[in-house]
Amino acid sequence: MLPQASTSPAVVETGDGVRRVMKFSGAGPGPFGLLTELLAIGIARALGAPVPAAEPVFLPEGFPWLVGTDEFDSMLQRSSGWNLGIDFLPDARPATAEDLARTPAAALDAIARADALLVNVDRTARNPNLLVAAGRLWAIDYDACLYLSRALAGRTASPELPPGHLLAGREPPAAPSPRLDLAPLVAAAPSDWIAATGTDRAGLEAALARYVAAARPR
Repeated sequence: MLPQASTSPAVVETGDGVRRVMKFSGAGPGPFGLLTELLAIGIARALGAPVPAAEPVFLPEGFPWLVGTDEFDSMLQRSSGWNLGIDFLPDARPATAEDLARTPAAALDAIARADALLVNVDRTARNPNLLVAAGRLWAIDYDACLYLSRALAGRTASPELPPGHLLAGREPPAAPSPRLDLAPLVAAAPSDWIAATGTDRAGLEAALARYVAAARPR
């Protein structure tokens, strides 16, 4: 369990032997939040942002956990089924201002471009959600992004970063963003996460396509 995180994720080792940070459907914003983060990580990666890989991870009902408080255990019991596993970054530490100064501009530009599209309101000076591991910068925690709610409501993307964003004022080069292939991202989401949006896969993909298209340069 990672007690410093508000949504009570835990470091787990999955059946394929990979250590992942698991975010649970029974915590925080639930399946909608997990879908928000899964899609956001895929979109950010496609835009060149340095993000760890993520995929749904199945938690069997009644899985015998050995650690955690009663509150944590209750949350686990609500989380049987599909949860989100994000690749664990060994020896990761919070990024400092010096780390950002040493990071290639292209990586910061990609983070800024992705965060603007995704409306990531959770990357501030107080809470950067940036780590350093294996000698490079990583962007994490996309569950608070507002793009999914806005796309489903028919709103269009803004080219600006949210107010208070750590990289606000940074202007990425005006190169065209790569065309995003949304179909495999939506296809990877479990059905109950899709149901949490109030639409089906086709409707979700269409809403995201309209949202993303509005952000592309003409």
